[in-house]
Amino acid sequence: MPKVRLETASQKLYTFFMNSLPSGTVTFLFTDIEGSTKLAREYTEVWESARARHHAILREAIETNNGYVFQIIGDAFCAAFHTADAALKAAIRSQLGLQNESWKKLPIKVRMGIHTGVAHQGNTDDRSGGYVGYIALAHVQRVMSTGHGGQILISNASAELIRNELPNQVTLQDMGKHHLKGLPNPELIWQVNAPGLSHDFPPLQSLISISNNLPIQLTSFIGREKEIHEVEETLTTHRLVTLVGPGGTGKTRLSLQVAHELLKQYPDGVWFVELAPILDPLLVPRTTAVAIGLRDEPQRPVIDMLCDYLHEKNMLIVLDNCEHLVSACAQMTDRILRAAPNMHILASSREALGITGEMTYRVPSLGLPDLDHPPSIDSLTQCEAVRLFIDRAISATSTFSVTKENASSITRICHRLDGIPLAIELAAAKVRVLSVDQIARRLDDRFKLLAGGSRTALERHQTLRAAIDWGYNLLSPIEQTLFHRLSIFVNGWTLEAAESVCVVEATHSEGRSGDILYLLEQLINKSFVIKEESGSESRYHMLETIKQYANEKLVDAGESNTIRDRHLNYFLTLAETAEPHLIQPEQLEWLAQIEADYQNLRAALEWSLDKESPEASMRLCNALGRFWGFRGYWQEASGWISNALAKRMQIQSDRAKAAYVKTLYWDAHFAQARGELERARKSAEVSLALAQERADKKDIAIARYYVAFVGYLSDDNQDARPLAEQSLIEFQELQDPFWESRSYDVFGRIRVNLGEIKPSERILHKLELNRKAGERSNLADALFIYSVWHYTNDRIDEARKYAEEANTLWKQIGLNINSTSLVFALIAWSNGEYELAKSYYIEMRDDLGVLGEKSQRSGVVSALGLLAIEEGNLHQAQTHLEEALATARELDYRPFIAQRLIELGNLFYVLGKQKQFKQNLQEGILLASRINRYSKSSVLISVLNSAAIQKHEIFMNLLGAIHEFEKEHERQIRMFHKRFSYKQYEAKARDLFGDAAFESAFAEGQKLSLAEALNLALKTVEEM
Repeated sequence: MPKVRLETASQKLYTFFMNSLPSGTVTFLFTDIEGSTKLAREYTEVWESARARHHAILREAIETNNGYVFQIIGDAFCAAFHTADAALKAAIRSQLGLQNESWKKLPIKVRMGIHTGVAHQGNTDDRSGGYVGYIALAHVQRVMSTGHGGQILISNASAELIRNELPNQVTLQDMGKHHLKGLPNPELIWQVNAPGLSHDFPPLQSLISISNNLPIQLTSFIGREKEIHEVEETLTTHRLVTLVGPGGTGKTRLSLQVAHELLKQYPDGVWFVELAPILDPLLVPRTTAVAIGLRDEPQRPVIDMLCDYLHEKNMLIVLDNCEHLVSACAQMTDRILRAAPNMHILASSREALGITGEMTYRVPSLGLPDLDHPPSIDSLTQCEAVRLFIDRAISATSTFSVTKENASSITRICHRLDGIPLAIELAAAKVRVLSVDQIARRLDDRFKLLAGGSRTALERHQTLRAAIDWGYNLLSPIEQTLFHRLSIFVNGWTLEAAESVCVVEATHSEGRSGDILYLLEQLINKSFVIKEESGSESRYHMLETIKQYANEKLVDAGESNTIRDRHLNYFLTLAETAEPHLIQPEQLEWLAQIEADYQNLRAALEWSLDKESPEASMRLCNALGRFWGFRGYWQEASGWISNALAKRMQIQSDRAKAAYVKTLYWDAHFAQARGELERARKSAEVSLALAQERADKKDIAIARYYVAFVGYLSDDNQDARPLAEQSLIEFQELQDPFWESRSYDVFGRIRVNLGEIKPSERILHKLELNRKAGERSNLADALFIYSVWHYTNDRIDEARKYAEEANTLWKQIGLNINSTSLVFALIAWSNGEYELAKSYYIEMRDDLGVLGEKSQRSGVVSALGLLAIEEGNLHQAQTHLEEALATARELDYRPFIAQRLIELGNLFYVLGKQKQFKQNLQEGILLASRINRYSKSSVLISVLNSAAIQKHEIFMNLLGAIHEFEKEHERQIRMFHKRFSYKQYEAKARDLFGDAAFESAFAEGQKLSLAEALNLALKTVEEM
């Protein structure tokens, strides 16, 4: 492309412009004036002024829609946009502006093309105009060139991006698929129809009507822009051009690409003659005649018929793979060129044909990056050899990408393979089985490594099973055995897993073919196995149809149970090896490993239950317990654990009894998480009793912790306190920081409830313990609690800071739901950002529903109800609050029930339902009298939210009581609701009753206990 023409002398402005250019996925708009050369000659006096006006209209439309004019070539504009819809709007605005302009006698009509592709900023040169991305730039040029003045054409790539976002009354008209110059496959083109623009145009000026038999290429053509141009130029001065070079240099692909580029220049067509399958030299003329559509004439030599037919033709013939038929090709070519003066022949061969008038063009290797000065990744990916490697690697494994880690290995591969396309393609294909670094390291034996190119099936595939049978029958017996056994894996496997589970015994004659890696590579090469990279490790899997077929073969071979047993043993060992690491600083690596094989672990669990192996079932549940907790798989975990415990009557060995103890406390863990406190209590107590029988110190401490935890959740603080304290002491003696932190958390909560310490003391000590331990889940929980504490003390910035830190940690370990959303929702609510707060609550509600968790979900749904009241949506508020109350009753958790009753009662008052209001508040306050003081505090705050109470003089007494309690005990907010604003309520009371009355009543309230304050509220409600 011609050099960029800057329309400003300011280098600073130019630098700013270049830095603003869209990069990566870019939408281009190219335009030019139809017949501009003729118009310039015929309208000399007005042409320049008209062209200037044309430029102004286009520039205004493009820049108004945030586009960048990066090149102007004569009257042709090249513009780039960040989005396809912006390019579309600019094109429509341009055409309307041009159409509405008064051109007098000068008929200015502009054709326009839009395409979206990959391009990056580059140095300004004669080709790019500031962009590197020849394929995308050429593509949009081809789309535009098929159109007519006044017409806007758009490629299918861009059309797909804007199809659902079209401006009002703008439509896309399907113009069909068209062969475009230089593009190997037909392109679906769309015409933009918009109000005020013409819709009717002549047929598109594509290559669709030009006769040719050029084969459709199944892979993209990479690079070679320079070579294409040079071969095209050579063909203009020489009628025979032979592309020569060693095997693998890409002669055939280059000749086909040149042929596509030149289609328009040969009215009688471009014809491809494939000579590779031909072994008899006498068949060369006949093969050529058949390729261009000629039939034999009786009693006449084919070469004579061919020459007569071609005598007046303006045609290009592409002779491919001439090296094994050089003499025959030379003789035929010489005869044709002498008989047909307008004929051109483009041949490819390892050696020249050696006839008069032939011009040989040696096909070079692909361009290589500089090893001495390694380029950036963006620059590296523009190098031809690297671009080819990347393209073919992506074809082999769609998730492949260039990274800082593998960039140097890719560079080494391309250099060591001398930029030869075939070698690079074969190496790239190996990413199915090896990492890029492994490929680079194995290139010392490159001819062994780079074997096994693609094959073409010779039999028709009549049914799906027949298609798989055909490939399966080509496997060796030992490959078939591995193929069967690999079907035992679910959602993939590692090489280590295959080597352990699918051991294949090789016979002496098979030699190294018993090596799993070697056999696996054969299955990958033959498309039975797919390889993908997961982090730094390669994983493998089968398509589900192939896997099912292989599993049938495994059953037929009578090996299914044996291989499933191996599979269970391998993954049980993996899970138990990972389990202790899941609560250590290195937990992320092990969590990722369990996550990658989680489907296999599920399958192993299922098999252990099917085969009545309770010990294996429970051991697997115990090993996965922490993983389930981190991922939020509470409901699934409870299901697996229940099934495993159902087999407990078969427990005999000491190891099985130890597993039973652990499974019981894991059952307690997930039961309490889901609000099933009675189930949690029973399992924890049985676990503790059995652990004490076995005298296992750690199991005793953990089981005791769960008994204490369930006691705390049930408001049984006095009985739970010694248990929590003892478990804390035991974990300290065991020097287990993870469990020490967990047990202190429960012990600290109990002590706060009993009034022994203040919340801030517990929070800071909890945070200190977890900072030292370094385990992410406990530390995230401590940071979350700390953020809540900051929020209650009006330190919003600190609250957000610690919540974000906690959120980061929880996300690192893959927790599907975490409590930081509550803090973010509260901050948004306090700032009046109701929609944002609502989005946090709705996301939490839905996630908790999926997990089967009810207690937290009750609070979240309640918060949605209270938020709806503030927004004035009372009907929606009632729906939410009634659902929250029903869930609290289902859990039979008194603090939640009391709070939900009063919240719903307050809504009934606003709705004018006095009877329901009184009933709810009475029941809620009575229930609050039987719960701990912190729950009483939450209930009293709910009472203060009542519009009825706020109009009564006791409102001031209640404010005094709650203020005194909050001050003394550093009371925290109710977790799911908007923060209690004492100052706001005080201002309202002073306004209603006056300062003197407020001071007196408030002082009286400060003398009341929470129980007395609630009794006063109850008496007042009864009198209303």
